[in-house]
Amino acid sequence: MNFFDELVIPASANHIMLIKYMLTISLLLFIPYISMLLGATFISTHFRKKGKTEKNSMYLRFAKDVIEKLTITKSAELALGTIPAISVFFAYAQLLYSAKTISVGMLALSVVMFIIAFVFIYKYRNTFKLEGIMNAFKSISPKDALSGENESVQEIKEFEENNISTNSISGTTGKWMLLSAAYIFAGTMALASSPDKWANVGNILQVIFSWQTLFSFGALISLAGIITGGAIMFYFFSWDGGLKDMTEEYASLARNVAGKVALGSGIMFPLMLIISYAYLPMESQSPTVFFYMVTVLILFLIAGNFIYAMFKNSDYNSATTVFILVFVLVLFNVIKDQAAFGNAVHNNTLEINKIADDEVKQVRSKTMESTGINVEDIFKQKCSACHKFDQKLVG
Repeated sequence: MNFFDELVIPASANHIMLIKYMLTISLLLFIPYISMLLGATFISTHFRKKGKTEKNSMYLRFAKDVIEKLTITKSAELALGTIPAISVFFAYAQLLYSAKTISVGMLALSVVMFIIAFVFIYKYRNTFKLEGIMNAFKSISPKDALSGENESVQEIKEFEENNISTNSISGTTGKWMLLSAAYIFAGTMALASSPDKWANVGNILQVIFSWQTLFSFGALISLAGIITGGAIMFYFFSWDGGLKDMTEEYASLARNVAGKVALGSGIMFPLMLIISYAYLPMESQSPTVFFYMVTVLILFLIAGNFIYAMFKNSDYNSATTVFILVFVLVLFNVIKDQAAFGNAVHNNTLEINKIADDEVKQVRSKTMESTGINVEDIFKQKCSACHKFDQKLVG
């Protein structure tokens, strides 16, 4: 028994069914969230750097708006990121109890990396707010207020320099940490659904340098691009009436970035999805898994047509429809992956049920030994004349 088996107890059949439902719900929250976070962080840091280099205020505003809108709120880090990630870990630890695989350990590593990435990314997000406060302070201060050399002015300048440095370091560290965590997460999910590889994969390098991991990660990244593009369209042009004070040039920038990211990712997604399915062993495949994959592809084609129409015609009326379609696509993709994982761990769950039943019998036996009372004998001697377990015989 490894360390992670000590964190959970063998579950009964009913508990395993409940765990599977909770796992699906957790992934349905977690996958869209990290997808938006990935896209938002890379887009924001790119335009932040480009805006600073070219001294373009529109790029700087876009970098700020993207990271603020797509990370939602500070509490989203906990509700949509940390808690679902930990829930996914414990669900996999439960379903892979006693299995000879490093999947649970790899998943634990990715969860820790995700949490660290969340901290850096939200720190990066907060630097924009602090920068906005500094700019507002400068705008209402006399022109020569910050030109002196007194201690207060030096502290303000030092604070501004530290904020700029924190913005750069936090953004860069956060995005690469998040990307690395997503890569390990994708590889872990792929390995967990491939029981034929459990015995042969014994270290992290075998997971990292794996074609199956690469294609699974490609499917996740392309899905993240579709989600990010749809989210930008939704939050910038539809949600609560869209962003305020958008010029036509700014709206065109947001539309072009969202459209190119979504359509570019959409070209990759079907290919990555099909190849990832082909890598599944026969014991993980089933007509149900295939049906869900076809459903995902159909939903993708429908959403893709809407995205292309929005990008080409500058028509934002379909932004909400696209956002809903993408969410439903993610739902069926998660169900597909969990159906394959359920097939993969079917034999292991039977073993878990057997272990759980044996432990229940041991507890009952110890209870009888410690109390000296045999409940079965009491029933036979006192109750069986008038009662059965499910009915009353007399009276």
